[in-house]
Amino acid sequence: MIKADDKASLLTELDEYVITNEIGARLEQFLDAYNNYDTANGVWISGFFGSGKSHLLKMLALLLENDEVEGQRPVEIFERKLEGNPMLAGALRKAVSIPSRSVLFNIDQKADVISKTDVDALLAVFQKVFDEGSVAKIVKLEHAWRRLDGRNDDGFQVAPFPG
Repeated sequence: MIKADDKASLLTELDEYVITNEIGARLEQFLDAYNNYDTANGVWISGFFGSGKSHLLKMLALLLENDEVEGQRPVEIFERKLEGNPMLAGALRKAVSIPSRSVLFNIDQKADVISKTDVDALLAVFQKVFDEGSVAKIVKLEHAWRRLDGRNDDGFQVAPFPG
């Protein structure tokens, strides 16, 4: 089982993650959209139960945030995996140069009381996650909301949120 907040094994997970041909092809599509966004943002990851969706999402979050894990940056680890694919490695380097923060949660678990026919269902789920959080989570989510909204209250330059 993959836990998004399990920091003890992050380096091992990054090191052992296998980029299959299928994942590489999908990663290339994702990075193309992420690096060349214009108006839309958001990603839908679908697949069968146990197919690795959560693990892929965790790896993407780690890569895009690119914070050091035991002295190494995730992009450096993945670049070694992509030595035979310099175009994909270059797209990944470009993506990590865009400031990014991730908020990970299982939307199905959070959407249990929300009508899936509601046009604002996704927004309602995000609001529910925001409302449920502890003070630390709320502060982090508030910062993420401000970045999404283009507001800046902490001295950092706010970059558009990539899609």
